[in-house]
Amino acid sequence: MAMGHAVVARCMCAASALLCTFGLLGCGKEPTPAPTPAPTPAPMPTLKLTNGVEMPIMSAGVWQYTPEEAEKSVEAALRAGFTHIDTAYDYKNQEGVAKAITSAMKAGKKRESIFITTKVPGCGMQNSSAVSSDACKSDTATRIADDLRQLGVEYIDLLLIHFPPCPGEDGSPQSPMKSKCFADRSGCSQQKSCDMVKAQWAAVSEAYTNKKLKAVGVSNYCSACLACLEGQKPFPMVNQVHFQLGMGPDPQGFRTLAEKKGVVLQAWSPLGSGGNGSDPIMHGNLTTQLGKKYGKSPVQIALKWIVTKNVSVSTKSSNPDHLAQNLDIFDFELGADDMKKLDDATFAAKDEPSFLCRDKAHEPATTEAII
Repeated sequence: MAMGHAVVARCMCAASALLCTFGLLGCGKEPTPAPTPAPTPAPMPTLKLTNGVEMPIMSAGVWQYTPEEAEKSVEAALRAGFTHIDTAYDYKNQEGVAKAITSAMKAGKKRESIFITTKVPGCGMQNSSAVSSDACKSDTATRIADDLRQLGVEYIDLLLIHFPPCPGEDGSPQSPMKSKCFADRSGCSQQKSCDMVKAQWAAVSEAYTNKKLKAVGVSNYCSACLACLEGQKPFPMVNQVHFQLGMGPDPQGFRTLAEKKGVVLQAWSPLGSGGNGSDPIMHGNLTTQLGKKYGKSPVQIALKWIVTKNVSVSTKSSNPDHLAQNLDIFDFELGADDMKKLDDATFAAKDEPSFLCRDKAHEPATTEAII
């Protein structure tokens, strides 16, 4: 009988050890709880363009990056959850963007899940001639082909004309600031400028008709430039301009004009200072106080102010944490009183939406960026 008790005891100990192994019995300590899954980020809103294309409201830009830096930045952006990448012919880094997108597709992402925006130069600058309308149209078609080749894609989701033309220039100025049109920012006020706008748009429209472009638009276009395209089909669907907190809610009427024309406004350098961030945004009392109120950073407050106005925004960072923080603005809403406070901020009132044209008398721009 004693032997029987010993056998039972040994069996019970063995069973207890087995249960401990599988964490089914306390055995002197609590089982390790399963890790709490990371919260799913709020989905990124889209803006519907006039042709029905849904454009993610926020993009990750690669201005001023080398091809290698652009590749790493886009890889980090896609990992963070970005679905919209912004580049341009004159950034000279599209091969790096292409490598990152190709890698993502090899890892399982579908091409249609990545919205690609790129740009062609305004005629007269950056290897696009404006000595004649024919030269402008031909060079624009070539630059579109260059974009497709450099990005390694069969189609581009959104192609923009980067800035207004500069008639008479042969394409040799490698920056709009080095063109003869920069000093007075006359934009499209002359008939020759309008002729170039129409010629360039004809090349863009042909590529759109041939399904090489899903959507088309412009950048840094003021009302005179858009007026040159009145009645055109398609009409520009997007106008990417400088728009940031501190410029007011409707600088030079650009936002009102876009809404009137059914054009989506898109913000470059949304944090100011050519994409490097302005001190009043990054460290100012207004954004800092509101950040504390909403549990967000000053940058997130500034970006939220923009997208709340249904303005698309092109951000830029190579820092994975900053990329994730930029995306983390869709889980809260700014109150009406706080939006009014942000609307009334004027620390960037001298900055202009376009660097080659202006819609009314305005002091010279303080921002020196061309992105």
